[in-house]
Amino acid sequence: MFRQMGSEAIGSFFWLGVGIFFAIEGIRLNVGILKNPGPGFLPLIMATLLVLFSLFILIKGLIKSKTPLSKILWKKQLLAVVSVFSYIFLLEFVDFLFSTFIFMFILFAILIKERYRWPKVLFYSAAVALAAWFVFYVVIRTPFPSPRLISIWS
Repeated sequence: MFRQMGSEAIGSFFWLGVGIFFAIEGIRLNVGILKNPGPGFLPLIMATLLVLFSLFILIKGLIKSKTPLSKILWKKQLLAVVSVFSYIFLLEFVDFLFSTFIFMFILFAILIKERYRWPKVLFYSAAVALAAWFVFYVVIRTPFPSPRLISIWS
């Protein structure tokens, strides 16, 4: 069955499962309301987006797929998955802004393949991290937990 599917469909099944897992865990953490979001609010929103994007890619991959499984760049895919899970653990030890910058830096380094890519990688990573911080900390006023690394030094 999987040999007949393209790489897009198979990859989307994986991300669909990851999205469903994080949606369930976000609900278990107490979502709260929009004016007073709980700790599960952000994971639920991000997981919902991941599920929606995965379903879109799954449908596209089932309708027409051109990439066989042997053409998948497994090292880059594995690095992306490891960076997602590392982001979760890094978020506990350092603050939101720095960990988001590191996460985005890794993802943009994987995605951008131009000659002078490093200035773009740095700029896009900083822009996304600052935009996320602005939306969640300034606009929505989501309380971020204190990073453990700061409490170790104090």
